Amino acid sequence: MNNKRNIKILILLGLLGSVLVGIGEYLLHFLPEGPGGEVSMLEHVPLKRASIGHFFAVFGAPLYFAGYYGVSAFFKKSNEALANMLLVLGVLAFFIGGIWISSRYFGAEVLQRSQGTADYAFYLQSYEDHYQVLVWALRIIIVLLSGVYVLLILRNKQGLPKWLAIFNPIVLLIITISSLVWFKPLGIHIAPIAMNVTHFIFFTILLFQLKKQTS
Repeated sequence: MNNKRNIKILILLGLLGSVLVGIGEYLLHFLPEGPGGEVSMLEHVPLKRASIGHFFAVFGAPLYFAGYYGVSAFFKKSNEALANMLLVLGVLAFFIGGIWISSRYFGAEVLQRSQGTADYAFYLQSYEDHYQVLVWALRIIIVLLSGVYVLLILRNKQGLPKWLAIFNPIVLLIITISSLVWFKPLGIHIAPIAMNVTHFIFFTILLFQLKKQTS
């Protein structure tokens, strides 16, 4: 696919995915005092709010696939093999991420309803072993994906500025999460939805570059 209009639509769908999943994850994770542990936060989120967030996140997550298909198509002229690798990593990342996000509401309900019982420690450990481990797999894939993106920018044949390499997903993710340190009033809102904030910025930057190439 090299039709720039189609590429734009696909990246816009990815952008929409980042908004929908971001809304969902915010409803699932936000705590006024800021996030605690990535699992322990589930013990405190209001279940009614988290239930609504679950559906925003689950229905929004597949749109990331479209976004990465569009990003891959955007870079095909520079290096088809790397562009295809970017697509594979993007799909893999958000396939795993989709499984993880779909577990959050049920994890919250089980942990909250089992608090104070003999089963609580078992459920907590089981969740950490089978679901929380997935978010670390997601982050590792994002590191690999970011490396491929940096190579595409540095080797691009489309006249894209090299400084775009700085704005890769893992750097944006680190900046977003670290906002809890450098500006906590903002961090308590964006750190719980860090991957979505990251991709909202990432897709937006690429849309601006696509627009510049078509103008």
